[in-house]
Amino acid sequence: MSEENMQEEEKGLFCYTFEGHIILCEWNYRSRQIIEKLRRNYRTRKTPIVLIANIDNKPIDYGNLFFVKGSVNDETLQQANVKKAKTVIILGDDNLDDVNRDTKVALSTLTVETINRSAYTIVELVNENYVEICNRAHADEIIVSSNLSSQLIVDSIINDGISNVIFNLLSKQYDNQLYKIPVPEDEVNRLFIDVFARMKEHRQSIVIAIQQGEGGNVITNPSSNYTLRDDDYLIMIFNYNKYYFSALKTSNK
Repeated sequence: MSEENMQEEEKGLFCYTFEGHIILCEWNYRSRQIIEKLRRNYRTRKTPIVLIANIDNKPIDYGNLFFVKGSVNDETLQQANVKKAKTVIILGDDNLDDVNRDTKVALSTLTVETINRSAYTIVELVNENYVEICNRAHADEIIVSSNLSSQLIVDSIINDGISNVIFNLLSKQYDNQLYKIPVPEDEVNRLFIDVFARMKEHRQSIVIAIQQGEGGNVITNPSSNYTLRDDDYLIMIFNYNKYYFSALKTSNK
């Protein structure tokens, strides 16, 4: 990249031609955490991330992190090559009140989906009243932060220490992470309880849910006698730094 192009890239004026990349909309402390966690994950460690944010310059210098200056609109999405993006993450604008923030997220979702329906869109809302709007805009996953916070507070009241479990899972200070992998071939047609035991014994992993096919129905805490199918996925907690990490990667089909 020439010196002129590097300057344009730093100021968010460059047009990108990535394919299968991640687009992250808005810059805040959550954006930083998302980037850090994506860079710790072997699947996304080298995936280009294009940040679209209405700030003056690229906020942090991370490998394969790129910047487009401005709000989420047709022009900035074109610069980020949204037509070829695999995943688009739309966070709330912390500078706005809750209503305008969620409205902006919904409009951004509609804009993204209008250009590229095949992109997997993950959106962040404050109020569940906007969930239906984002569903109609074809968002793939919707995270309502207020619901998560209030539920966690209630759970902590009823069950002392429950929030610490969630913190340990989500904090970068710990190495436990949530992962989804295809069911290993040698576990197909086995009972869930048997697979659960083997995953814990051999990979120090805890299977907490089954997804029936890519993007399919998620069964949390499956029945012991659930029989695993070849198109199922295991959603599990495992320790990032343990020796069986390489075995986990090779189990993918």
